[in-house]
Amino acid sequence: MIRRLPPALILLTVIMTTGLAAETISQHEPTLFDPYREPARPLSASAGWTSRAQATTTTAPTTPLRPGVISQSPADLSSERSAQPPRSLTQPLGTPIQSLPQNKLGSRWTSNRQHQQRLSAVQKDARFYQQEDSAKTRRLDFRLRGLIMTKDNAANRQLAYDQAGASLSTRDADLDSVGGFEAMLSKGLGNDQRVDLTYWGLFTAGDTANLNDSNAPIEFALDLEGLHYGPADAPLTEIFDGASQVSLSRNFQYHNLELNWTGSGRNESIDFDYLAGFRYFKASESLHLDVDDVVLSARDENHMLGLQLGGLVHWQPREQLELHAGIKFGVFANVINHHAQIQGSAGYAMAGDLSSPLAATQSLNKDDFATLGQFDLGLQYHWNDRCRMTTGYRIVGINGLALPTDQLAQSLESIATGTQVHSNGSILLHGIYVGLEYDF
Repeated sequence: MIRRLPPALILLTVIMTTGLAAETISQHEPTLFDPYREPARPLSASAGWTSRAQATTTTAPTTPLRPGVISQSPADLSSERSAQPPRSLTQPLGTPIQSLPQNKLGSRWTSNRQHQQRLSAVQKDARFYQQEDSAKTRRLDFRLRGLIMTKDNAANRQLAYDQAGASLSTRDADLDSVGGFEAMLSKGLGNDQRVDLTYWGLFTAGDTANLNDSNAPIEFALDLEGLHYGPADAPLTEIFDGASQVSLSRNFQYHNLELNWTGSGRNESIDFDYLAGFRYFKASESLHLDVDDVVLSARDENHMLGLQLGGLVHWQPREQLELHAGIKFGVFANVINHHAQIQGSAGYAMAGDLSSPLAATQSLNKDDFATLGQFDLGLQYHWNDRCRMTTGYRIVGINGLALPTDQLAQSLESIATGTQVHSNGSILLHGIYVGLEYDF
C-alpha cells in the first residue's frame, strides 16, 4: 500500500496541473491587466476578423455584430462596415504662409510687413558693414599737431679763434629747439582705404654767436688765399685777421608735404596701416659771417621730390589707450640751389689776376639724389569716437643734402672760380609732437 502511494501522488499532481493550465488565460488574449496586448485569433472568430495591427488607426466602431449580440472581444467587431482609411502621419502640417490676391505672400500669424522686417543675422551684418564702410567713405578726418624739434649730425666747421683760447664754429649758432606744426587731412575711400594729405614744417628766427677781440688777435681757420678786397686790393687774409669782432648768424627752414594712399588691416587689438605716395621735402639753410664791414654769405636750398613707402602699427592694450609706431622711407630727386658771396661796403671780394679779376659771387644749380627716412613712436588717448589726443617722438634722417657748412670746407676762392656744389651732407631732425585729432 505504501509502495503505491508515491505513484498515486504523482498522478494526482499531473491531473491538477493539467486542469489549472486549461483555466489559464492565453498570453495572446486581452486581459483587464494588459488591455493593449495584441489578442490572438479566437477559435470562434468569423472569417472577416482582422488583428489590431491590421485595423485602421481611427477609433473602431462600437456597432455590435448582430442585433441582440454583444461583442465579447475586439475580434467580434463588425467587418461589414468598411474601415475608414487611416490618416497618414506624414501629411504636411499647415504652413503659416498663405496665398493672397495678386500672388502676394502673407502669414497667418504676422503681417507680411512684419515678416519681411525679420532679417537674418547675415543680412544684418552685411547691412551694418555696408553702412560702416559708407560712413568711412564720407568721413573726413583732421589732425593738428604741434612740433618741438632740434637738429643734429650736421658738420661742424671752425671759423675763427684767438690766442686766449676762445673760438667760433658753425655749431655755436646751430639749430636749437625750434617749433612748428603738422596738419593732416584724410578722406576715406571705402574698403579700409583712404587718402592722406599731410604738411608739417619747422620755423625759426635763426641763431647767432659772436667772438670779440679781448686784447688778443683774431685769426681765421678759413682758406682765404687768392682773395683781395677794397680799392687797394689788400689780401682778404689781412683784413680778416685784423678784425675786432666776428659775428655768425644762421637760419633754417624745413617744410614737408605728402600725399599718401593708405590701406588698413586688422587683427584683434592690432591694426596695420600700409602706405605709398609722393613726398616733397625742402631743407633750406643760410649762413652769414660778419667780419667788420665784410660779410661772407652762403645759402643752400634742397628741393626733394620722390616716392616713399611706409607702415604704421596700432596696438590698443586698453579701450581708450592706443600705441603706435610707424616708419617711412623714400628715394628722392634733389634739385639744389646754391648761392654764395663775399661782399662789403667796397663791393665784392676779388679773385685771380688783378688785370682781370673775378668777383667772389656764385649762383649754381645741381641735380642729385637724396634719401629720407622717418620713424614715429607715440600714443593716443581716445576721448570719444571722434576726438583723440596724441603725443610721441619723431626722428627724420636725410642724406644727400647741400649745406653751407659743407661748402666752407673748400677754399673760398672757389666762390669766384669754382663750379662745384658739395651735396654729401646729412642732418637728423628729432623731437616731440603733441596734437589733437578729430573725425568730422
